[in-house]
Amino acid sequence: MKFATAGLAALLALCAQSAVASDGPLALNHVWSRLADVNGEYGSVESAEFDPASTRIATGTKFDNTVRVFRVSDGFELWSRTVPQEIERVAWSRDGTRVMSVSEDGLLRVFDAEAGGLIARHQHQNGIDGLTVSHDGRFVVSGQERVEGEGVLRVFDGGANMIVAALPFPGTVNEVDFSLDDRMLAAVGDYTARIYRTDSDDPDNWVLAHEWTLPAEAGPYGRDNIYINTKFSPDGRYLAVGGAFGFVYLFDTSSGELLRTLQKSVEKTETVAWTSDGNYLLVAGNGMTIDFFRTADILNVDYRNSEQVPFALRVPVTDALEYMDFNATGSLLTTAHQDGTVQLWTFMSDDPTINDRQHRSVRREQDAAAREGGRYVD
Repeated sequence: MKFATAGLAALLALCAQSAVASDGPLALNHVWSRLADVNGEYGSVESAEFDPASTRIATGTKFDNTVRVFRVSDGFELWSRTVPQEIERVAWSRDGTRVMSVSEDGLLRVFDAEAGGLIARHQHQNGIDGLTVSHDGRFVVSGQERVEGEGVLRVFDGGANMIVAALPFPGTVNEVDFSLDDRMLAAVGDYTARIYRTDSDDPDNWVLAHEWTLPAEAGPYGRDNIYINTKFSPDGRYLAVGGAFGFVYLFDTSSGELLRTLQKSVEKTETVAWTSDGNYLLVAGNGMTIDFFRTADILNVDYRNSEQVPFALRVPVTDALEYMDFNATGSLLTTAHQDGTVQLWTFMSDDPTINDRQHRSVRREQDAAAREGGRYVD
């Protein structure tokens, strides 16, 4: 389903007010949309990530095979670099000086974030689907597609200058994610989801903590039912895993228990994300909405099946999503779409005290600066 200009305007107006069973002003407000794959409807943006300072967004595309960097404030394109094959993921180094991409030609590329010059490249044995950077900036992890049934997690130093470890994985690695405290690494793909304990400084000593396997031949979906994407909750207590046919799985990272299986539609779940307070899980993909679920509702045993778990918010979008990413503060969301666009949204939470707390924080900083400068503070 595609929208003409008039339809898009109506849709964005609906986005600003769209809410289901929300207690407060929970909303996504659309800011801008830019073409990141020049093929438009015939293109697709596979990945979009904020830099650590929330001033730039990097994208990677499926059909024009291009890394682009946009300015957050107005969507201005700062630079672009085209590679030979489809780009699956992009990521930023934690100091914001490097942009990394992984693609179907089996290359992890490292670009200078300021001007886009190529700094380094690392060849893999097959296409690469997953890419993540630890929050302390020490490690970059790529996830390779399977070769003779086995994938690989490759661990690089924080600038992706050199490989430091390789961990086997039973199938394609579709996505990887570090917990906020960097003590866990999740890897998902094909029929396997895993959590590794990453307490050791040596990645060769990272320990497999949990593994969840989908039955390849069981159920009505058979071998087409796979794990696709994953994200840790901010407190690290839960791991959300999205899959084919609209499935979303919520696991307890301590016990390994499967807490809930959601299936609100049969449309593929391409991406999941958590709000910064962990109160909401966002789910999106081949459907035409971004769906918000309260974590408390997902965990509520009174809802006996996924059909009973309510939507906290449903936001219509212009086309199917491939990826979404919150900025560091959780106030902005960027989305990558199959219509070739990257989009920016402001997230309006249902916490009515946010502005007041922000005001008090700024006032304290201003008063402290005034005292230090010898100025009068009332």
